[in-house]
Amino acid sequence: MQKSKCKMKNQKLKTLFYVLIVLFIPANIFAAELKDVVDNLQQRYERIKDYQADFAQEAVLKIGQTTEKAFGKIYVKKPDMMRWDYDKPRRQQIIINKQEIIIYIPDEKQVMKDRLPQGSVNMTSFITNIARIREDFNITFYQNKKEPNSGRYFLELTPKKEGMNITKAVIEVSEKDFLIQKLSITDLQGNITNVSFSDIKIDAGIKDSLFAFKIPKGVEVIERPKAQK
Repeated sequence: MQKSKCKMKNQKLKTLFYVLIVLFIPANIFAAELKDVVDNLQQRYERIKDYQADFAQEAVLKIGQTTEKAFGKIYVKKPDMMRWDYDKPRRQQIIINKQEIIIYIPDEKQVMKDRLPQGSVNMTSFITNIARIREDFNITFYQNKKEPNSGRYFLELTPKKEGMNITKAVIEVSEKDFLIQKLSITDLQGNITNVSFSDIKIDAGIKDSLFAFKIPKGVEVIERPKAQK
């Protein structure tokens, strides 16, 4: 009987010990883990020269609670070139070259040219500046940081300063190679854009010519007037 009581007492002590570990140690462990994940993420994207992937995009619009889906391919080349080729639901090209953005819609025979707004954050600027996220965002683990057997880390980013046009971003990072598998951005109007990436290829030698755009004949060009000084 005494042995049984002693055993139960030891078991209770062990349980209390484990509870104390859970209560007092994880904050430091998670902080160290978070730093390691962000360090690895930044270092990974700092080393990348060019990047291409298939993407699936879902835009959830707050007004009317409508959802729009699109699919295509993305190309990125440092320091400042990006191209989105949309295949579905309609063909469209978005080319970013230095400070200019070109949107070409073949079916409408229309090209729109504009300058990239300074300081704002969108899907394009977010991806090209991922190596400096610590400068722009406060970073925490999102909810449980990692779903069981998902092989991904979940990070939540909130802007450090005003004028970034988003309220938060959530990124899913592969624990294997620290590449972003999914990106979700919530803008100031409450719209949410989710983009998943697959068939990712790194440093495949993308040529600069991919980001050059020659305006086809018979296409209307819409260009925003330059601001008066």
